[in-house]
Amino acid sequence: MFPQDTTPLLLLLLAASIALAGTAAVALAQWRRASALARSERQLREILAKLPLGLFLKDAESRFVMMNAACEQAFGQDYATLAGTHGGEHYPAEQQAGFLAADRGAFASGRLWTDEEWVWHAGLQQDRRLQTYKQPLYDEDGKPSLLVGMCIDVTERRAAEEALESTLRQLRELSDQQETAREHERRRLAQCLHDELGQSLMALKLDATLLSSSAQARHPRLHGHSLRVLATLDGAIGTVRALINDLHPSTLELGLPAATDWLLKQQARRSGMQCRLHLMRDSAGAALTAPQTWAVFRMIQEALFCIEAYARASRLDVSLDLDGDALLIVISDNGLGIGLQAAGERHGSLAMLALRERVTAYGGQLSEDNRPGRGTTLTILLPDNEKREAAASRPESSVRA
Repeated sequence: MFPQDTTPLLLLLLAASIALAGTAAVALAQWRRASALARSERQLREILAKLPLGLFLKDAESRFVMMNAACEQAFGQDYATLAGTHGGEHYPAEQQAGFLAADRGAFASGRLWTDEEWVWHAGLQQDRRLQTYKQPLYDEDGKPSLLVGMCIDVTERRAAEEALESTLRQLRELSDQQETAREHERRRLAQCLHDELGQSLMALKLDATLLSSSAQARHPRLHGHSLRVLATLDGAIGTVRALINDLHPSTLELGLPAATDWLLKQQARRSGMQCRLHLMRDSAGAALTAPQTWAVFRMIQEALFCIEAYARASRLDVSLDLDGDALLIVISDNGLGIGLQAAGERHGSLAMLALRERVTAYGGQLSEDNRPGRGTTLTILLPDNEKREAAASRPESSVRA
């Protein structure tokens, strides 16, 4: 037992010990939190440094405040060089103006800003194409605070895409030229059949007709043979006319509406379908060149073939809207659906693929609306000649010299 007069002192010491222990515990907790925070920050920096994607931070004035190693490699500059600057001394003026404009656009939009920018790479001594993503952040007052950015070098990918697009465009141009040459050859063969074989058969028919008339009274047996020769000649003349129409119908020289109307009549005669042509406008019909008329006619012919073979339709409607800005062709039927029926057949799929390729080679678009039990609607939208040539001759994107 302690003397009675020391009790207040002991109580004071105990209270002081408790207070010191509490302070030490608080200090220890704070130290642990600070240590954990520092460790987390260090780990975050290590993660950001090792990420393969370029990451950067800019302040409200578009000054760099952070960059990771991947971003330094993409920009061609070290962070120590760009820290606290806009980077204007290291990039061409037009590029720097583009950077600042994109940053202002991101802050003004208030959402993720996606863009493709050319960035001069000092190490490679060439422009690189970067896809950038910028997310703006704002302070409590709604004012711009930070711009979180990510960049991906897409130079090689874009070059490969442009090379592929160029190859596809060249292949389509080659296919277009081959189809035009093939149509010219069809026209030549049809003309040859008409002028040579057709005229010869008509001359033979005239001679056989005269022979039949002369032999009718005096030589009944010869008359009978001549009638059989006339029937054979009529069949041959019909076959030649069918070949001529298959190669190059003469109605093509009268324009697209006339050729389409003839094609629908042939379709109705052959398949028994009710076929109707609806001519909306024909302001651009007269402006179509012969090769263009042939190309569009073959598209319609290919579509009618698909409908006859796979749609099982009883009614067919073709609408032509030949406006000055574009050519719109709508082909609809009441069948089972071309795509649904042709999908399971290789030839049907190839037929639709051939039609789509024809339209694409011309620079147009083909849309297909299949409704089971309600038929199919094919919509072909073709640009006018000027727009098509402009699209075909559009220069490829290239790096800045």
